[in-house]
Amino acid sequence: MKKNRILLIAFLFSATFTGQACNTASKPVDIPPVLQSTISSPVPSSSPLPISPTSTPLPAPTTPPQPTPTLRLPPTPTNAPFLQADLAIISPQNTSELRQVAVLPENGASVVAYSPDSRRMAAGFFRTNQVKIWDLASGQEQLALSGHVKPRIISYLAFSPDGTRLASGAQGWDAPNDSLILWDTSTGRELQRYSGVLGAVSPDWSLVALTQREQDQEVTLVLSDLASGDEIHTLKAPGDIYGVSFSPHGDQVAGKMYHVYQDLFSFWSVDSGRLDRTLYNWVGFSYSPDGRFIAALVETGSGSNKGELNIFDAATFKWIKTLAKDVDALWFTSPAFSPDGQVVAASLGGHATFWDMQTGKELASLPASGPTGMAFSPDGRILTTYSQSGPVQLWGVAGGE
Repeated sequence: MKKNRILLIAFLFSATFTGQACNTASKPVDIPPVLQSTISSPVPSSSPLPISPTSTPLPAPTTPPQPTPTLRLPPTPTNAPFLQADLAIISPQNTSELRQVAVLPENGASVVAYSPDSRRMAAGFFRTNQVKIWDLASGQEQLALSGHVKPRIISYLAFSPDGTRLASGAQGWDAPNDSLILWDTSTGRELQRYSGVLGAVSPDWSLVALTQREQDQEVTLVLSDLASGDEIHTLKAPGDIYGVSFSPHGDQVAGKMYHVYQDLFSFWSVDSGRLDRTLYNWVGFSYSPDGRFIAALVETGSGSNKGELNIFDAATFKWIKTLAKDVDALWFTSPAFSPDGQVVAASLGGHATFWDMQTGKELASLPASGPTGMAFSPDGRILTTYSQSGPVQLWGVAGGE
């Protein structure tokens, strides 16, 4: 049962953590709302915290967040024309105007990631276990990277800050030498392969985190220097890790685990290796691009697959507000922040729904056939949605400068 569950979880940690400022012109929302934003009680954790909910709107940050063997196949054309040139930055004022602007020609993506300049997109696919990279101006497939083996699922993708390398991670209990691969994004050449159960790279590409399972089934998360390979910390985990994520500034690393019929996340300090907190019944989360907040999907009913979308303080883990409650279909996805942190998106109850981070107001929703992964481009002009069997769709707002 555990193995089947692991293989189903495929859309974790797909959000990028960079952004620019958004347009602030106010426009009415004309897409029917799904859920009304409400304020809820704090979510229980293994270490109860005194609750001091902050008022809304949230305080503005002092400074805006800054953007932070291979088979090469013939290019595959997409629907033409591909992307229009005048897409606006997605903001709370224009989410109701989101329209599909392009579709990739292959279905069934498990994770996507954008290059830092927003000109390319990488996607991992269930059917082929390949990672493909597209040029978003022309819609042409640039590379098809074959290296991960079945039955593992590609669940992690991240470009290096200069866009010259791509990290792809696969999850699953088999093929332990297939956890993380680094690729050259110009040639498609495999640069390095790491052994382990799962892996991730810090946002500045200075550290690599790899999970290991010993013969006695003890699970550890090993942090090492990416360039030298020198081990920095070995972190003992309270359960089987099937998701790893760094905070936007790389000062914290989180592991998603499954333990005794419930989900939990553990957070460690990267500098000290100290376990900061373990939180139960979280099924997906994302940091805001500036690292100040966490949007978390939290299961509230035992075995009911119902829960809430909550906002927490990332430093203290104190609950701030609830954006949606008593919602369905929490598994398989994590929330996504727009690059400037103003919009929160989540796949809930058959819709991709958007909220204003400052006010907590629900803004708009897009139709979804099932659990849907989401990712914003670093320039804030494109939202990508993807699912286990559906198309990779790109959404935008026409009328930008």
